[in-house]
Amino acid sequence: MFSFAGALWKALHRSDNPAPEPSAPDKCPSLLQLAHQTFPWLSIQITNIANEKTKPKLGELGSHLCSRLERDVNFTRLLVELESILSDRRGLDKLRRKNDDHFPRLRALADTLENAEVDAAKRQQDVEKALRARLKKIKYSIVFTAFAELSKIVEEDDDVLDVISSQPSRLGKDDFVGYEKYATAVQKALTKYSSCSCSPSDQEKGEAGDSNHWARLRLKPLYRVNEQNQIPFDMVFSASPNPTRTRQFEWQPVHILVSAAESSRRVQFEQKSAVVKTRDQPSSSNTDIGGYESIDNLCTLLSSRCDSLLCLKVAKDRLLVLREVTQLVSSHTVQHDASPGLPLGQVLDRFGMRYGMRPVLAYILAKAVWYYYDSDWMSMGMTNDSVYFMGETQEDDVTYFCKPYLSLPPDGKRQVEYRHVTGMLHRYPRVLALGIMLVEIATGRHLATEGHPDHWDAKTVNNKLLRLQEQVNSDEFHEDCRFPRYKDAVRKCLDPLLFQNAAFNPQKPTENLSRRRQILYDGVVDPLRQLVEGTGWDNELEDMEKTALVPKPRAQPPSTNSVRAGASEMPNPKSSSHVDEWLDNLAALALTVRRKKGRGGGTPVKIAILDTGYDQSTPTFESPRSSYRIKGWKDFVSGSPTPVDADGHGTHLLTLMLRLECPAHIYVGRVTESSKTMMSAESSIAEAIRVAATEWDVDFVSLSFGFSRHVPAIHEAITHAISHKKGAITFFAAANNDGSNSGEMFPANLSDHVIPVRATNIEGGLKARYNPPLSSDGVVFGTLGVDVVSDWPGMDVGKQMSGCSVATPVAVTIAAVLLEYAASKPLQFTDEDLRLMRTRRGVYEIFKEIGIDAGNRRYYVAPFDFMRLGDDVIIGRLKSALGRHPESKA
Repeated sequence: MFSFAGALWKALHRSDNPAPEPSAPDKCPSLLQLAHQTFPWLSIQITNIANEKTKPKLGELGSHLCSRLERDVNFTRLLVELESILSDRRGLDKLRRKNDDHFPRLRALADTLENAEVDAAKRQQDVEKALRARLKKIKYSIVFTAFAELSKIVEEDDDVLDVISSQPSRLGKDDFVGYEKYATAVQKALTKYSSCSCSPSDQEKGEAGDSNHWARLRLKPLYRVNEQNQIPFDMVFSASPNPTRTRQFEWQPVHILVSAAESSRRVQFEQKSAVVKTRDQPSSSNTDIGGYESIDNLCTLLSSRCDSLLCLKVAKDRLLVLREVTQLVSSHTVQHDASPGLPLGQVLDRFGMRYGMRPVLAYILAKAVWYYYDSDWMSMGMTNDSVYFMGETQEDDVTYFCKPYLSLPPDGKRQVEYRHVTGMLHRYPRVLALGIMLVEIATGRHLATEGHPDHWDAKTVNNKLLRLQEQVNSDEFHEDCRFPRYKDAVRKCLDPLLFQNAAFNPQKPTENLSRRRQILYDGVVDPLRQLVEGTGWDNELEDMEKTALVPKPRAQPPSTNSVRAGASEMPNPKSSSHVDEWLDNLAALALTVRRKKGRGGGTPVKIAILDTGYDQSTPTFESPRSSYRIKGWKDFVSGSPTPVDADGHGTHLLTLMLRLECPAHIYVGRVTESSKTMMSAESSIAEAIRVAATEWDVDFVSLSFGFSRHVPAIHEAITHAISHKKGAITFFAAANNDGSNSGEMFPANLSDHVIPVRATNIEGGLKARYNPPLSSDGVVFGTLGVDVVSDWPGMDVGKQMSGCSVATPVAVTIAAVLLEYAASKPLQFTDEDLRLMRTRRGVYEIFKEIGIDAGNRRYYVAPFDFMRLGDDVIIGRLKSALGRHPESKA
């Protein structure tokens, strides 16, 4: 087993990269400089590996390693520990005695990282490659324990936060100073041009706000100027006023630019300005509006439904629209789903977030509250019901990303900053609302609240405040939100005395306003900034915005439903969280592959799942994106034109495939009412197989059932389907659930035509009950099929099931992910390659290539380690597997 010490030691001791001798003391960089040179890089490497392997504790380690530069006055002890870990353990005692002058491994790393020469850059890449390759194989507990011994990476270090309180606060890297002033200019211009001119038929009389288009402002992690010295604002507007009347939610994306005044232009990044005004750039006083033209009102543009990005410009309170097609317009490909979107509360309830995404989201919202604190944007309120996430369509699928929008109510009512209510403890509703959102993000749960805190009575405010303060001091926060800085920011939001030195004056509302904003920044925004930048998460902002949110699994309740209670259905609470993690990882991988392929990436993968049908009333189908992915339905039992499932088995399997974000168009065939009627379903199954191949033209077929005898009609249907598709179709069938008592069931035992699937646990262990004797030469495959929770009709939290029938749709999803990956690489994989990947032999060879040998000719199929190898290796191994196909021309 590799150790962290050996990993970097070997990387730094390559024959072509010898470690330098210790420098003389008078030439050595200071210990603080040495820490600044090495800690951030090590932090990033550790954090990246943590994210890739979903190891929260390792991520916490990487975060604290970087943040120690500001928090630990005795950071030399961490330097000593780092050096000992990076060095040969046999020299540990000698190293500890040498003290300040001997950190050879750290100095070698610092020299490599800081050297600007070309060969040094290559050396740095070599070091990183070698280190990352070995970090993936180490025991994380050993590394974490080693650091924890000296660094005390626990929450008890809250007291050191006071050390940094006197340091001058600064904006995040690349943030624009004075952004809020330009936000006010945009808001005024929009108000001036917002009167609706829709025809009377489009403006029926009704509630207030019926005549206004809905508007949502994108909240960003960074606020900066572009190369033309302009501040961009991204928004979406409803194409029609008050879309709730017609339920036609068409969204028009709008990009608004405001020229930054030279006197206010400053971007902070290592004390260097990131913006340089060119000679060709017009000054802020220039009245030329070349390329833009005036508009009478915004409504006309929105109602045109142009289905492309609108670019506007604010110039001296005038709103102008871009006439020409630019690169920005032509490259805009985001299409929003025709729905109202999801508020923050629902997103937290329905979706999980990758490690580090929660603090970043908290930072985005906190910075927005601070920026817009006294503007008309913020005065309308920011709560879990006004922060929205907009679904984005990709082909026929709808995906949500970590891109929050502030919903601006059409009535324009202002929310108060302060409430003078006797007996009310917390009297600043805007700050309290932010504190509520930060707690919700950290716990991943929507708190039941009604409206904005400025509408609550004293009792409600006081009770909510007490509950929130209890949650901060509990262990309910997610791992990435347990850092002292995060909790300190939350506590400041919940502190009734936060503004006691800059109190609100009802007679002079703007008095002390700038001081209150500064207190808010220093106490809430800046700690979150330090956390995000200290962990290196600020370097992953773009990647996080492109990472789709994965639906949460629904946990099994303590008391189980008695329906279909059997040995294969009894819940195992101890393993459920690990199973959920496994499934979520596969879902995240599927989303990543599908995103890389993008729109127009060739023919979609098609899958048929033949079982007892499905029930649309289960929780999965509350999201429209689930129904979008189902492209066909046919009832071969009773001819129902709409989906139906009188049993529940088919619903469990289909929603499992949907939960896994299977990158495919899915077709569902109901071939039996239940397992009891399976023996009489031969003709239905045979007809469904024929339809799947000839009408639906699918690539893979999932058969989570089996017969104890050979069924000629089904065998003939499978043979005919393979002939019709010229071999480019693969059938996956459940092997058996009766262990060694019997062999593989039919049709799983049709080894030349079908991939039989066995069920494993999350470690790849083949359970005896789901591992029947082999029926042919060659190898067989198993994947996760034990203790899997998925939807079941009549159950709000789903049902836990085990068996080969559960593992079958998981295996189909893995095959679809690999095929989709290959389809995203048209330069490396030909159409013939993709055809071979659809064949039974192609799937067999690929599963054998990526699988883990479990002994006795059995392979465990899980794609995680394989898909982390890098594109060159992945492509090479897939091509090698296809080269073993008898039809390969390679």
